[in-house]
Amino acid sequence: MIANAQDANRMICKLQFHYWFSDKSHTMDALIHNKCERELLELTKAIAKICAVSVTMETEPTGKGGLKNWLTIAAKFPKKTPASKITFINAAVAACVVTPSQTSISTAFDALLNKFLLEQTDGQLGLSKPELNELKEIFTNLLPLLDTNNILKKRRSNFYDLLRKYQKVKCVSVSLTNEIKKPITEDILIPKEKFKTFLVSSDAVAPEMIESAQIEIISPVLAKGTHKWRGMYKSEPISFVMKSDEFMNMVQDGKVEFKSGSSISCILQIDKKITGVGVERITGYSILSVSSYSENGKTLETLDAKQKQKQQVVSKRPLDLFG
Repeated sequence: MIANAQDANRMICKLQFHYWFSDKSHTMDALIHNKCERELLELTKAIAKICAVSVTMETEPTGKGGLKNWLTIAAKFPKKTPASKITFINAAVAACVVTPSQTSISTAFDALLNKFLLEQTDGQLGLSKPELNELKEIFTNLLPLLDTNNILKKRRSNFYDLLRKYQKVKCVSVSLTNEIKKPITEDILIPKEKFKTFLVSSDAVAPEMIESAQIEIISPVLAKGTHKWRGMYKSEPISFVMKSDEFMNMVQDGKVEFKSGSSISCILQIDKKITGVGVERITGYSILSVSSYSENGKTLETLDAKQKQKQQVVSKRPLDLFG
C-alpha cells in the first residue's frame, strides 16, 4: 500500500488542456478562453458529484506551444477519500472530454486504465494493485451514470461549440500529468473537424409517461379549444392540456360534474427539455387518456378504461386454431 492518500493524489493530480492554434501565437481571446474553462470546471464538478467526492480545483498559468492550462483536482478531505477516487475523477474528466456525444466513454477510459497499468509496472503511478482493482470497480459502477448524465453532455457540447466557432483553434488535446507536470498519458488529440461530433443536436428529452397519475382538478375547461386545465399533482399546482377526446366529450355533454376535491386517474405525459447548463426542465403537461374520475365521493370508470380492459381480456384468450 502507498503511504497515504495525499502521496497518491500527487501522482495523478493534473489535467492538461492544450489549445492548438493555426498560427504561431500563444494567445487566445480571453472571453472565449474563460467560457471554455467554465464549461470544463462545471463538467468536472458534475463528475465529482456523481462520485460523491468533495474536491478542490486549482488552475495554473499557461505554457508554451499554443496555449496550455493545468487543472489540479484534489480531495477536500484526503484522509477520508480513497486515492483511487481522485484518480478516477481525473481519468473520467479526460475520457469524457475526448468522447463524442453518441459514444460511450468506456473506450477512452479503458485506454487510460491500460496506460495506468503500464505506468504501475514501471513503478511511476504509485497505486497498489488493490487500488487499481478498486479503480476498475468504481468505473464499472459509475459508467452508466456518466454516459447518461445530461449535464456532462451539455457542458461538453458547450465547450466544443465555443471552440468550433473560434477560427484560430485548429485542435485541442487532453492528457494526465503528475505533480511536476510530467505526462502520464500521451496527448489525446481532437482536430477541429471532429468538434461537431461532440455537440448535443437537440435540447429535447424523451417525455416521461406516468401511467396512473392522480390529479385533483382545480379548474376544468368546459369549452372547446386549447385552453389549459389547472390541477394538483403530487401536492404541486400544474397546468395541463386535456388530450382525451372521450373525456372532453363527457365534460362538454355535462356527464361529468366537478366539485371541490374532484380528481381523475389518467396517463400523464410530462414534456421536458435540456437547459443550456444541462439541467432538465419541465416544459408542459398533457393528459393522454382518463381511466376514472371521482364524482360525489364515487370513483367511476370511463369508456376508455372499459374498452382497454376488454382488449386485455381478449388478448389473453388462447387462439382457437380450428374455430
